[in-house]
Amino acid sequence: MTPTWNDSLKIGIPLIDFQHQQLFDQMDLLIANLEQNRSPQELQSTIKFLEMYINNHFKYEESCMNLYKCPVAKNNQNAHKRFVISFEMIKSRVEHHDNFNSIVLSIKQDLRDWFIDHIKSIDTQLKPCIPTPNNR
Repeated sequence: MTPTWNDSLKIGIPLIDFQHQQLFDQMDLLIANLEQNRSPQELQSTIKFLEMYINNHFKYEESCMNLYKCPVAKNNQNAHKRFVISFEMIKSRVEHHDNFNSIVLSIKQDLRDWFIDHIKSIDTQLKPCIPTPNNR
């Protein structure tokens, strides 16, 4: 499977770019684990890591947007809440051993594709809000 992350998704803030890459890598791993019909323990481990990473990343990104008074901070927070709801639904489906092919499709559409759109439409608006040494 080709990794989803690529340089076109960079927003120019190294730590956030790194976190985004890790999130995509974990979503790709979850998809691969489902496609390979891995054990419930492996699936649960990937889900737990992804859940922790999503929560940590969203808190960090939201704090940055609030700190730098980014005009899309509230939109970003609301979008994150919707993403978490989608993730929780997928998590529940994995735990209940729902049809894995259907879950893979949901991850691709409801998480991965959503995340790509979110980065390009909302997250990219953070960097211009961060003061640089030249414009303080």
